Amino acid sequence: MKKLVSFTLTLVFICSMSLTAFAATSNEAEEHIMTELKRARIPNAAIAVIQDGETSYILKDSEHDTLFAIASVTKPFTAFGVLLLEDMGLLSIHDSVNQHLSWFEVSYNGVPVPHEDITIYNLITHTSGIAQNEDRFPRATPTETLEEFTARLVGMELDFYPSTSSAYSNMAYIILGLLIEAVSGQSYDDFMTQQVFHPLGLYDTFTNSEQASDAGRRVVNGHMRGFLHAWQDDRGSDRHRNLINTPSGGMYSNVSDLVRWAEIQLGLTDVPEPFARIVQRSHSPNLDATVAFASGYVFADGGWYVNPENGRIEHAGGGRGYSAIVRLLPESNAAVVVLTNQRLNNIEELADIALVAVGDSVFNNRNRDIGEMVDIGFTILCAAGVVYIGLFVRLVVKLRKRLKDGEIVTTNFSAKSLKSLSGLIFSIACLIFYYTFQFILLDTTRESLLQNWPVSFGIAAIAIWIMVLYDIFAGWVKVFVKPR
Repeated sequence: MKKLVSFTLTLVFICSMSLTAFAATSNEAEEHIMTELKRARIPNAAIAVIQDGETSYILKDSEHDTLFAIASVTKPFTAFGVLLLEDMGLLSIHDSVNQHLSWFEVSYNGVPVPHEDITIYNLITHTSGIAQNEDRFPRATPTETLEEFTARLVGMELDFYPSTSSAYSNMAYIILGLLIEAVSGQSYDDFMTQQVFHPLGLYDTFTNSEQASDAGRRVVNGHMRGFLHAWQDDRGSDRHRNLINTPSGGMYSNVSDLVRWAEIQLGLTDVPEPFARIVQRSHSPNLDATVAFASGYVFADGGWYVNPENGRIEHAGGGRGYSAIVRLLPESNAAVVVLTNQRLNNIEELADIALVAVGDSVFNNRNRDIGEMVDIGFTILCAAGVVYIGLFVRLVVKLRKRLKDGEIVTTNFSAKSLKSLSGLIFSIACLIFYYTFQFILLDTTRESLLQNWPVSFGIAAIAIWIMVLYDIFAGWVKVFVKPR
């Protein structure tokens, strides 16, 4: 058992250290991207690079009008809708949330938070205390009505007091969607389509997959990794159909619309004056030191990540079966858009590689996507589980033969027998780690991992249980089965 585990961990480590180097030329960058897409077994992808007013595309089994789920790249659109309502004089982003949603009540450490202490701005910039951990906040179900969902939100317990820290929050943007409906008097879908998408010339961006299908657009299916293969995932599509979740990450778009969206953000195309004002406003970073985000980025008024040092603006998204990113380089009037129909943890790295074409950076020694590494590791565990099934069958056959040869079961136990249980103890430790590492190392829920990690992750649990049960049985045989 120990040798097998040691071999497994060593193999995973070697794979995780696999590196790819390439020179900083656009042709080699394109070639490297296609290699990465094939190696990651991504069925469909659409990548665009904007430079000097021109756009170049890399398409893998897709067209310019092929629609992808854009996951959390939805959030800047939702924030844009809120800022549009502000520009229309219907609200201020510094209004309290309760001023427009009378049911909105939250608590911190069991004490109700005064209405004026949690604002729309807090929701937009992820400083509300409504954190990402979905065990703490209710997730909408496909059959749940809006009224039923909002009733469960009342009295939510915050993770931190508003404006004292930051934590990325899907729930905050769902509430922003409810706020848009309450203030505009329209459904979120109608408001975004009629007041944002179409006036901006985005005619292939939709708030849900049904709208896209009804319009006759091609929507690619999402895929999940599993056992070194890409598997079509219909459950991902069902999740995106939940309209309550739309403002946080449910939109669909294509590379052409997102290129136009990026050009609008960079000021490379003309839009009506109110929209130009909103674009400028949406890039203003929250520079409060108490709410700075990781990797040099801070949250902006428009739901973007902004790096105050180099001016880079971006937002990435990853849902079950899809990944997307829009990255803007205002100083270079350049941008990159990446859409894939498989969940990637290194979607930012594809954007990095694409930006080599505009001379933004040189990227050597790129690490493999962690999702790929997880899939390799858990695939090996699953294979080990199959081996252990064979070992179990072999042990049972041998035991039956030994019993027929006159061996009997005794209850003798000694300190020497503890050595026989060392494999069992190690297996149980692995099992405990498997069921707790998501909380200890990743600060997320098991449900979230099962939804977003490779399908081999869940099946690996069965393999580990098989190993543990084998060690229990083998230990019992070694300790209690003695010659006559």
